[in-house]
Amino acid sequence: MVAVVAVAVVAALTAGCAGKSPGLDGPRVVFAEDFYLELSTRGPDGYATLYRVNGARRLGFGGGTDALNRRISWVGAITDEQYAELQGLLERHGWFAGTVSAQGEPAQRVTRGQLRWPGGSRRFKLSGDSADIDPVRDLLDGVARQRLSRDLDRLPEAGDVRYK
Repeated sequence: MVAVVAVAVVAALTAGCAGKSPGLDGPRVVFAEDFYLELSTRGPDGYATLYRVNGARRLGFGGGTDALNRRISWVGAITDEQYAELQGLLERHGWFAGTVSAQGEPAQRVTRGQLRWPGGSRRFKLSGDSADIDPVRDLLDGVARQRLSRDLDRLPEAGDVRYK
């Protein structure tokens, strides 16, 4: 029964988006259970990251060789505020409309993205810096830094250490 209600809600929410570019001339895209975002980057310095977000408001992160091998090494929750911010960034920077772009330089910086939502999907591979990608990556990186909080909380505060 719950599954039938969930399907009916998703169908009703996505019906208004038919034939429109979500976030541009139609209603806002609703992040349903079948929402999925994957963003992977590799920089000129060899630094690599992988982020995966799903509709259950979970973020998976892999860095370094894990990212290069498409492995997630940490999973954490995304708050309602972070999720709303992510949705706004994706809309404002053309992810749903397919207008994400990059400058082409540095050519060694490669970003791949995959986005699925009820009623649509997009994929891209871009080279160079991007004002459309950076804010999304920065948000996801901030969420992924939660994995370090336990270690950072154990460090002494500046000023707690006294030198003789």
